[in-house]
This record gives sequence, structure tokens and C-alpha cells, in this order.
Amino acid sequence: MTVRDYLSYFDDMIRPTEPLFRMVPPDKLDWKPSENAFSAAQLMAHMAGALGMYARGISVGDWGFKSMREIFLFNRRTPSATIEAAVNALNEHYAEFRMRVGALSQEDFDRGEIDTPQLGRVPRWRAAMLAVEHHVNHKAELFMYLKFMGVKVNSGHLYVGAR
Repeated sequence: MTVRDYLSYFDDMIRPTEPLFRMVPPDKLDWKPSENAFSAAQLMAHMAGALGMYARGISVGDWGFKSMREIFLFNRRTPSATIEAAVNALNEHYAEFRMRVGALSQEDFDRGEIDTPQLGRVPRWRAAMLAVEHHVNHKAELFMYLKFMGVKVNSGHLYVGAR
């Protein structure tokens, strides 16, 4: 897969995210399915912020964390975000992601290796696929939050951003 093909695929996975963020009722930002889960506002902030972490991690190996334990502890303190702040952060961090990953040579993307707190030492393309997986998993989680909140959503909202 070329870097360009990868970014095009990630564009498709990201596209429905902003519309999903905007579907969260403002009075439900603090809603969460269980005591140990992210609130909707924290989940949106986490999804947006993680894109910046993956951008720096994949491009230069700077994850900001040395271990999964550090990541888990950091995630417990994820601040809430308003819908507008989450949308702005999503767009800002995804632009950074596209810029940093898009600047990699095909050789670096295919064969360059980096150390990751999540997978150990892996080729960059594997860390890049983990970024997509992370985003898609949380996008599906937010989709289910919306269902639990009583918001009418369907697969179009999850996959193409239909309103």
C-alpha cells in the first residue's frame, strides 16, 4: 500500500467523525455508559488528541509515553471537550497526521521501524494501521453512545457521515 493510498483510506475512516461529534446532544456531553468509561466529551477529546500522538509517533517515534501503563494513566485524566473544541482538535490533529505521515518516503513507511508502547518494535506501516484501528474502534464506541442516548443513528452515520 502506498502512503497516498493509506492516507486516502484513513480519510474515508475519518470523514464521518465530525458529523458524529456534532450529533452528541450538548446536554449529554457528560453521559457515559459506566463509571469507568469515558464520558462522551472525554471520548471525543481522546479521539482527536490521539491523532496527534500517532502523527508524532509514526513519523519520528515520539509517542510521549514509554509504556501502555503511562497511556492508561494519562487516559484516565482525559479532559472533557465541547463539541466545537473536539471538532477543532480533530481537524487540527488530523491535518498534522496527514502532513507528518504524508512526508514519509515510501521506503520509510514500508520498511522503517519504530518502537511503540503498544506493539513494541514494528514497521511504520503497522503503527499506521494501529492508528486507523484505534480511531475506528472509538468511532464505533461513540456511535453506540449515541444509540444509548436515544439519538437516531444508522450505519450511514458510522461509515459515510450521513445526516
